[in-house]
Order: sequence, then structure tokens, then C-alpha cells
Amino acid sequence: MILKYPFRMALNPIISTMGTLLPALVSGATIVAIVLGLPTIGPLLLRAIVAQDTFLAASCLMMLGIMTVIGVFLSDLLLMWLDPRVRMERGR
Repeated sequence: MILKYPFRMALNPIISTMGTLLPALVSGATIVAIVLGLPTIGPLLLRAIVAQDTFLAASCLMMLGIMTVIGVFLSDLLLMWLDPRVRMERGR
């Protein structure tokens, strides 16, 4: 009984914030990669911004935007599956 109802309701805020977790991980990894000098997308994005390479910088930012949309969509689907109150009602 305890695991069925309170646990499912306690997961709602966790799942709803998971949508922004994917781009936040990539953005945080960008800062860490620049500081540690790791050869990842972070220093590439920084060099593109400094060199004013708009196509490379825009494509990196577009990928972050796409990951945000996909993450929010997946978290909404998971939230809809977990909590039936979130589902949209068909015409009244």
C-alpha cells in the first residue's frame, strides 16, 4: 500500500524535472571539459564562439535545444504513464 500510492505521487516532481536534466548534463559537461581540457564538444563550442563560427556554434546550440525538447517530451510521457490525472480528457 505504501509503495503504490504515496510513492507514485512522490515521483511526480522528480519525473517532471528530468526533462531538463539531459541538456543540463551536456552544458555542465561543457564547462568541465573546458576547465579540465578534455577533447569533447565543450572546447569546440567555445572555440566556435570565440572565432565567430556561427554555423558550428548554432549547430551545437540547436543540438542542445533538440535534447531539451526530447527530454521534456520523454518526461511528459513518463509522467502521463505514472499519473493518470495528468492525461488529457477528450471533449466534454
